[in-house]
Amino acid sequence: MGQTSLRLDDELEAQIESELSYGDSKSEWIRHAIKMRQQVDPILDEAYESYQREERLELVEAAVRKEVDRRKREVGNGNGGGGR
Repeated sequence: MGQTSLRLDDELEAQIESELSYGDSKSEWIRHAIKMRQQVDPILDEAYESYQREERLELVEAAVRKEVDRRKREVGNGNGGGGR
């Protein structure tokens, strides 16, 4: 397995560590974040240039929020909807 060294500012590192559950590692958290970006970036390429990072982030946040809210409404209406 390849090894990568990176620097994180103190605030970002603290935020990541606060999101870790018992038994989680920071390395695994970062690997998961990379995998998510690898899945989403090709889709975002259809609408944005690679340098438009803020716009990409705003769209992802809005789309995820919209889908989570939709699924919550489904559960609230007795339609299940929580599975994959």
